[in-house]
Amino acid sequence: MLLFVFNYAFFKNSTEVKGKMRKKLALVLLTVIAVSMLSSLTIAYASARPWLGMGVNKMMSPPAVSNRWLEKSWVRVEGIITKWGEKDVNGSLSAFAKTALLNTDATRQLVSASAIWTTNKSRPISALRTKENFTYNFYSAKLITLNMSLLNYGGSNFFLNGTWNVYNVTSHVTIFTNIDDEITGIHRDQDIKVGKAYGELNVTDNWTKFNLKISGIDPLTGSVRRSATRLMQFNPFKVTDDLSDSANSAVTKTDLTAVVRCYGAMPGWGNFDEKMDFNNNYKIDIADLTTVAANMQ
Repeated sequence: MLLFVFNYAFFKNSTEVKGKMRKKLALVLLTVIAVSMLSSLTIAYASARPWLGMGVNKMMSPPAVSNRWLEKSWVRVEGIITKWGEKDVNGSLSAFAKTALLNTDATRQLVSASAIWTTNKSRPISALRTKENFTYNFYSAKLITLNMSLLNYGGSNFFLNGTWNVYNVTSHVTIFTNIDDEITGIHRDQDIKVGKAYGELNVTDNWTKFNLKISGIDPLTGSVRRSATRLMQFNPFKVTDDLSDSANSAVTKTDLTAVVRCYGAMPGWGNFDEKMDFNNNYKIDIADLTTVAANMQ
């Protein structure tokens, strides 16, 4: 049974609510059927989370502020991590934030920033789906409490600081195949160590470079793959390219298709994309599919 949590403030009346819910439920069911045809992986219980507060570890609805869409500017940055101190690494960084001094919990919770990286030179984060068993070590950092995020601050094009969780993850993955050498299932055990520390994200050099400095670990540096600022908040569930200045950031079937194509991926196996991993379990699964589907307009 799929559990859906909808924010009724977005709908005009009860009739419209029922119509939209029926459409979303139908779409999710079609998605589940499509995924079951693509993969025989075990599907676990999931919940869709419309407009969750991604800056903290809890769900939330958008704050009831009439002008929340046009307050200040918003920025979204995606980057490629290449160095961890002096070590060569493979990884990615993603952040979107309201560029302001954030004095309330409501605005802080509309911010997301995360990074994922590995020192494994032979198997990148988005590696091919192989059929052999493997053990994979990687690291990730997630912003859990934001202090502030500002444009053109202290010599940076964009600056963000706050408290981060830093994870050291080792995955032991077993791949099951049939007599035809087709993948029939996957089992994964994860050893996760987590710490908490203050950190700062700086985007510099005319939006081309970044550095993430978190206390207790070497700084992460790399190049900005794409960035954008605009008045309207970026939709966190728009997983395809939404970095234009257009106000249209609606979640569509294209976004759902993108998640389906990544279904089952995890760090070190498949085209894993951290911005699609809404339940933060390091796997693109049914929870992520239903989250995107529940936020379609």
